[in-house]
Amino acid sequence: MRRSAAHEEGVKGSPLVFALVVVAGLAWGLNAPVSKVLYAAAGGSLFDGVTLVVARGFWSLPLFAVAALAVWPRGRSIVPLDAWRLAWLGLLFGPGLTGLYAVASQWTSAAHVVLISGLTPPATALLESMVRRKPLRGRAWLSIACGVGGVAVLSATRSSHGSTPQGDALMIAWIAIYALFALGTRELTARYPSAFVSVASTGLGSVIVTVVGMAAGVGGAIAHPFATPQVAWAFFGEMVVALGLIGPIANVMAIRRSNATIATTGGLYAAVATGLIAAVALVHEQLTPSVLLSGALLAASLALMFVKPQPRPAPRP
Repeated sequence: MRRSAAHEEGVKGSPLVFALVVVAGLAWGLNAPVSKVLYAAAGGSLFDGVTLVVARGFWSLPLFAVAALAVWPRGRSIVPLDAWRLAWLGLLFGPGLTGLYAVASQWTSAAHVVLISGLTPPATALLESMVRRKPLRGRAWLSIACGVGGVAVLSATRSSHGSTPQGDALMIAWIAIYALFALGTRELTARYPSAFVSVASTGLGSVIVTVVGMAAGVGGAIAHPFATPQVAWAFFGEMVVALGLIGPIANVMAIRRSNATIATTGGLYAAVATGLIAAVALVHEQLTPSVLLSGALLAASLALMFVKPQPRPAPRP
């Protein structure tokens, strides 16, 4: 027993887990800055928030089709009610998470998008407590207060280049949808493999945004990633491969080698750090004092949500 516990602690703190967490954070954190780069490409004539989502959904379909074949649960059927739940998750992920994130990235600064997305853990905990009628403890409420304070600083001061209240409001709506998606995913992973639930829901989301985009007459954006080599590298590298393949795989591998808490909180911290650095390096945004204050409050929110206080050792007789 002692050996297994020591081995577990060694795995949790291993360089491999750290590397996997950083890779997942890089994939997630570059989303908003790279979206900004794509919006500005060719004088802003290639993409907006809607057309970027449609193009991403279409070109992600082959990836999700192959992944679905690999993770489909063998020898068992999916009951109709769970199939509807997967469809609901696909609706939340496609038009909800990818759609709102892309439009918010167009309407507000990349720094604001990255920082506000760090509010997802306390928001999910709050929704879960309401749904399951389990009261939150003091640390959770303090985490929520720090997160709300950080978002309030961002929105009230327009503290970064290109930020708008409308874009910040879309990100707050995105937080609520993420919480719904997280709880729905958690319910289904109690009965099906987590990889299958993830691939099925995100794949259905890609199908939904592609079909809706075609019906709305914006399917022409599917060819826009090939406008220039630079656009193709940015689009397929981040929007398709990093977000659809590298990030999720690195996150799942980190969870299997440590635990969900370490992988999630580490990935979020890495994503926020990556997003802020990329906002400066790629989009040339300025990190004002209010942005840094908001980042500190949101970092405190994550720490309060995930880092558990160590129990005091029992006094020696």
